[in-house]
Amino acid sequence: MAATEAKNNDKFKLPGSSVDEIFKIIQGYTSIGKSASLADISKSTGIHETIISRNAGFLVSIGVLEGGAKKAATETGQKLGLALMHNMPEEIELLLADIVGENEFFKSVLAAVRIRKGMDESSLKSHIAYSAGLSKTAGTTTGTGAVVDFLKRAGSLKLEEGKLVVGTSVARPVASTAPTMTALEISPSPDYREAISDQSKLDRGITIEANSSFAISIKVEVHCDAKDLDDLGVKLRKVVDDFSRQSRDEADDLDNKE
Repeated sequence: MAATEAKNNDKFKLPGSSVDEIFKIIQGYTSIGKSASLADISKSTGIHETIISRNAGFLVSIGVLEGGAKKAATETGQKLGLALMHNMPEEIELLLADIVGENEFFKSVLAAVRIRKGMDESSLKSHIAYSAGLSKTAGTTTGTGAVVDFLKRAGSLKLEEGKLVVGTSVARPVASTAPTMTALEISPSPDYREAISDQSKLDRGITIEANSSFAISIKVEVHCDAKDLDDLGVKLRKVVDDFSRQSRDEADDLDNKE
């Protein structure tokens, strides 16, 4: 089991700097927008090449960078870099949470915290170093601290009563590209059921569907006389059409604001 764990973690490299410095490196690759050398990033960020090099393996491990001697930001790295440049805290947390959720090493760290129902920061750092198969050095201490900070900023860890516990990362909303239907279900009131003689029609009820960008179910109780049933469908259709038109207008307004 220990051999398997070491093998699985060979591909994961701890960072060599604080999270803030790592974020600056990500912004450097994002601003260049193509494959770049350590010297290119150093000129862009003012960070020494050796520091950039110490963090490159970590950034590749978490899917933010890709490439060989020259590296470039991945799609995720580009999004994170832009969010950092424009100081968008909510988007930054969402992107970090996505990264954590897709990384096996991060998930194993959170699993250990969850099983123990919380860990103090010192014990967690030791666990991270052990899981990564690293001895205790100044560099390892920096790397494990950065991993803990990274998980905190992703909302995956939070401090409770002096212990770090697994937090609830913000869930990214899933956008739907397919049109949905708005269903308007019409059912008569109990009093009207007693007053009408043709119960078979009432038991079937009426359901009208209309195209809309929202998935909403509305139930309406109809109070009317039997003579009104003839044009009831026309009136209900007008209600649905009016509602669908308003929904589309509101959706268009939201799209224009975004």
